[in-house]
Amino acid sequence: MREMTCLIVDDEPPMVYRLQRYFERWANKQLPFRLVGHAFSGDEALEKAAQLKPDLILTDIVMPGMDGIELIRELRERMPRIEILILSAYSDFATARQAITMGVFEYLVKVPLREEDVLSALSKARDNITAREEKESKLLSLSGSVKENKYRLRKHLLEELLNGEISTAAMARRSAELAPGFDPRLFAGFTIRFDDYEAFSAEFSPSDRNKLKYAMCNIVEEVLHEHGGCFSCELQPNVIAAYACLPALSEQAFDRSCHELGTKLVEAIKMYLRISVSVGISRASSGWNQAPAAFKEAENALTDTFYTGFGTVITPSRRLMYTESDWKDLTERFERTLERISAKTAREALAPLLPLLNDYRANPARLIGYMESWCSRLRQRLLPADRETLEEAKVTFAGCMRLHQFIERLRLFWQQVETAAEGSGLRPEMVKAMRYVEDHLKESISLRVVAEHIHLNPSYVSELFKKELGINFTDYVSKRRIERAIELLRKRNYSNLELAEAVGVYNEKYFCTLFKKITGTSPQKFFADN
Repeated sequence: MREMTCLIVDDEPPMVYRLQRYFERWANKQLPFRLVGHAFSGDEALEKAAQLKPDLILTDIVMPGMDGIELIRELRERMPRIEILILSAYSDFATARQAITMGVFEYLVKVPLREEDVLSALSKARDNITAREEKESKLLSLSGSVKENKYRLRKHLLEELLNGEISTAAMARRSAELAPGFDPRLFAGFTIRFDDYEAFSAEFSPSDRNKLKYAMCNIVEEVLHEHGGCFSCELQPNVIAAYACLPALSEQAFDRSCHELGTKLVEAIKMYLRISVSVGISRASSGWNQAPAAFKEAENALTDTFYTGFGTVITPSRRLMYTESDWKDLTERFERTLERISAKTAREALAPLLPLLNDYRANPARLIGYMESWCSRLRQRLLPADRETLEEAKVTFAGCMRLHQFIERLRLFWQQVETAAEGSGLRPEMVKAMRYVEDHLKESISLRVVAEHIHLNPSYVSELFKKELGINFTDYVSKRRIERAIELLRKRNYSNLELAEAVGVYNEKYFCTLFKKITGTSPQKFFADN
């Protein structure tokens, strides 16, 4: 049983105190009415009502300053959902009639005022509020279910159109029922895609995901209705497809208008749902027969987000160019490296290749497919080609939605290959020692700790490094720290202190000395040159 909150408004303190005693007795009987405050004037009542937001107000009519009728008028404009009951010392028919026309629920005469009359009036008002809220709840539920059903029907209809399973005439007829404001004479296709659907799925339950997607569809529809009708629905778990009517404009102005709409979509979804999306948009289209091509063009535009990053809007004029000359240059560099690479030169040969991926633009799907094949061939070339190795050589970069993710996965794979290649032909204990160093470069590494890890005497491990690698243990660790620092510098600039700490050297001056000794230059100069 929902409790009704009440506010008393009367300029006579004895009447206020009398009503307060009523509420105290009702509270002891656990009746569903709670007094939250009182006011001695109309102006004070407006302030209290805005602050306390009561369900019910009991007010006098005759008060100094703002009288009861003026108060009711102000409340109806500002807080129309509050139920109002009048308490008056006068049985004035004209005043009562005026109050009723303003939506006052009950008119009670103070003299004589009986507790049961006040309680009866409050109970009727409560029943009225409860009935209204139940009706609103049912309407809202019905509205929501109708909308959700509408989106499901739209999805089914659009799938039929994209699969060529429905004629354009039938599409026009059925879409008029599901999206009555949409006129396909001039429109653009919009594809709205989650930037990180995997993280979205991990954060929310299936039920919450459906609610958020439903909210996203509503936002899409609201934004795209700016110029006319809209047809939208969730087409895939991570994609909302939409068509929006736009005015006839020049190609450049049409593109600009689409970009503005796309930007509003990205910002609105980010603001209200805290979800990052990117939007692909097609050029101007006309008629349902062009709708499949418009969707495909908008979907393909999202390919460019591999390079542009999260929260971007891609229109036809903002598409990236993937040229055959770029593709040829890029793959020739990789093929030449693969032809010349060996276990001894792997680290030096692979280091310059990663920056090339930032310099060239290649179709992401084509690039990833090529690199999976290239990495498999790299592993077969550098490592013994027994059955187990060949199985490991089946490399995949599935799930890389952004260039930086792809480069990082590639770097980690190459690092594994480099370490394995350096260890091929070496003693097992030597390989184990090298792997320990690789895994703990950010930490303090001593010969004694490594020796304990591989269960050998420190002096023997020291001799092992000199014999197997031609370098003493300390110099090997220093070399690997600086090589790791170089890998970091190829991504972005760091301060000398940040770089030193990232590779386990906690003396900035010593780190700079070590870096220059191995590379011949300072970290900042190296970054500027590369």
